[in-house]
Amino acid sequence: MWSSRLFWKIFAVYIGLSLALATGVLYVVNASQRYELKHQTEQRLYETAIILRSHIRDCLIGDAPAGDLSDQQAQLQSLVQRLADQTQLRITIVDSSGVVQADSERSPRLMLDHGNRPELIEAADETMGTATRLSPTLRVEMLYVALKTELDDGSHAFVRVAARMDAISERMANTRRYLLTFTLLFGLLTTVITYLLIGRIIHPLALLTRNVQAISDGKSQELARVHSSDEVGTLSAAFNQMQSELATRFGQLRERNEQLSTVLGNLLEGIIAVDANENVVMANDASRRMLSMPEAVGRPLLELTRCRPLHDAVRKCLSTGATVKTEFVSEGAVRRDLALRATRLPGYPSPGVLVVLHDISELRRLESLRHQFVANVSHELKTPLASIKAYAETLRNGAIRDEENNLIFVNRIEEQAERLHQLIVDMLHIARVEAGEEAFDITQVAVQNVVDASVRMSAQSAKQKNIRLLVEPPPERVVVVADENGLRTVLDNLLSNAVKYTPEDGKVTVRWSVEDQQCILEVQDTGIGIAPEHQKRIFERFYRVDEARSRDLGGTGLGLSIVKHLCLSFNGSVELQSVWGEGTTFRVSLPVAAD
Repeated sequence: MWSSRLFWKIFAVYIGLSLALATGVLYVVNASQRYELKHQTEQRLYETAIILRSHIRDCLIGDAPAGDLSDQQAQLQSLVQRLADQTQLRITIVDSSGVVQADSERSPRLMLDHGNRPELIEAADETMGTATRLSPTLRVEMLYVALKTELDDGSHAFVRVAARMDAISERMANTRRYLLTFTLLFGLLTTVITYLLIGRIIHPLALLTRNVQAISDGKSQELARVHSSDEVGTLSAAFNQMQSELATRFGQLRERNEQLSTVLGNLLEGIIAVDANENVVMANDASRRMLSMPEAVGRPLLELTRCRPLHDAVRKCLSTGATVKTEFVSEGAVRRDLALRATRLPGYPSPGVLVVLHDISELRRLESLRHQFVANVSHELKTPLASIKAYAETLRNGAIRDEENNLIFVNRIEEQAERLHQLIVDMLHIARVEAGEEAFDITQVAVQNVVDASVRMSAQSAKQKNIRLLVEPPPERVVVVADENGLRTVLDNLLSNAVKYTPEDGKVTVRWSVEDQQCILEVQDTGIGIAPEHQKRIFERFYRVDEARSRDLGGTGLGLSIVKHLCLSFNGSVELQSVWGEGTTFRVSLPVAAD
């Protein structure tokens, strides 16, 4: 019963009403008492002012001799002081100009002009004036009553009587304490009685509620035994019968639901079920991953996905009943190309739409790579073929009989044919490596041997440009896990590029060392360097920093791409550091063979 929300709702309502009633009574009585006390005090002040007005008229005669004014004021001050001591009130006499003639608390000579006091202003207009305010003289809140007094010479003065409000407040506080004590006792008694009465009503309902919650959670629960002959007892008997029937059906539904969840959870396709109001009914893990969608059932599809193509497809399927197929790009944390198929669920009216999503990102990426590769290959093959064709046409048109130049044209045809051959070989090589069809013999390879072989192959090219080839081996012998021919290809490409792009009288250095079980192989040159904007794309196929210069030097644009893929095949990596105009350092990292 303590956890019953219905109990606490009814209990809170009854207690709230009781307390509100008691509080209202307390407030009304307190306000009435305050009003009555204030009214009595005002009446007392008024009566005092009436009595005083009849005594002071002779003391305020305006045509009295000049020498008698001080005597009149002294007489008036004595009268006011004596009456104030008897009544415990403050009494003030003010003339028509606002000058204080007598006051029971302060000397009239020390007091300011009272012409702006609200009670005197009201009394001037209506004979009597009242006000409750803070006294500037005594700095306490007081209740003032002022009466206008007509003098024999036709002028007027004011009699003002005041009482301290703190005395009234003290009497009110005593009254409030009595009323508050009564209210607390009344509230306590009401709370106990209300708790006992509502508890007898709510207890059987709480027992039935616990059983219903247990059934909804799939837990077994004993039958609810309610010993009552009223409507609650009838409800308990019907519920016990229903509980027995539901236990069997829940078991069957749970088993089928587990089977369905297992199937949907293991599908690679995204499955989303949407009701007729376009709210998500079900979504498997694959669909949430594809659309970066949180797990929230019952919320609108557009709110969860923010995907307009998906929303439009669902809406079109609901309105037309036809199957909708489309493709779109998801704008989640990861961009994906998705193929969508939306089918309306059977029923009249239709309960919703079933959406199936296929991730075709890899297919689109491969298509893009294929188009890009075909375009690049066509462009790269076009240049040497155009040169071969041009030189052949020149020879056919008579240059073949030109003994001074015919061999030059034949040599150019041979160079372009060799370049075409090398391009085809490189393309086949990188295609095999990317497809995983290249057969590598992964063994322990001594780095020194591969470096020596590559340096010997590049020595002639370096000598022609007067470039120094330097080798800086470490003190110890280093052995890596790789394919020897593949590592030789990596080093040959790096040395070939270094010699090509290093000007005459330059220097190319090969060094290697071991760091954290990784062999760091570096090829450093003093060449032209690579600008920062080109460094991120330097390992792409057919990418050249300077198209014209690269072709003049015989590059195919595939060397560094082959280097990258070979390093990845050996569980390694490659990176570069370059400063434009100063040189470039390629750093290859390969795993060191275990001792």
